[in-house]
Amino acid sequence: MKMVENSITWADFEKIEILTGTIVQAENFPEARKPAYKLTIDFGPNGIRRSSAQLTSLYQPDQLTGMQIVAVVNFPPKRIAGFDSECLVLGAVADDGTVTLLQTERPTANGIRIA
Repeated sequence: MKMVENSITWADFEKIEILTGTIVQAENFPEARKPAYKLTIDFGPNGIRRSSAQLTSLYQPDQLTGMQIVAVVNFPPKRIAGFDSECLVLGAVADDGTVTLLQTERPTANGIRIA
C-alpha cells in the first residue's frame, strides 16, 4: 500500500468537523480578489455561518440557494476583502480551478457530521 504524502492520524481526522448544511443565501462578492460568492449556510443546531466560495465557474447564486452542501466548520474565521468567512465549503477542484460542490447522496438534516 502506497503511503500518501502528508498522512494524518485517525485522531487528526476526528478533529475536523465536517457538517451538512443548506445554503440559504448566495450573493456576488465583487470585492474578492478572485471571483467568488458570499454564502449564508444553515447548519441546523450548529447555527448559521457565512463563507466566501469560489464557485462562479459552474454555479449562479440562484442555483446555490437551497442547495445542501458539506463544509468544515471548525476553522477560525478568515478575513477576505472585509468579509469574515466562517467555514470552508468543500468541493472537488479541477486543474483549471473549477470547483464542483460536494453533496450528500440524499437530503439529510442540517448539522449532520460527515465521518
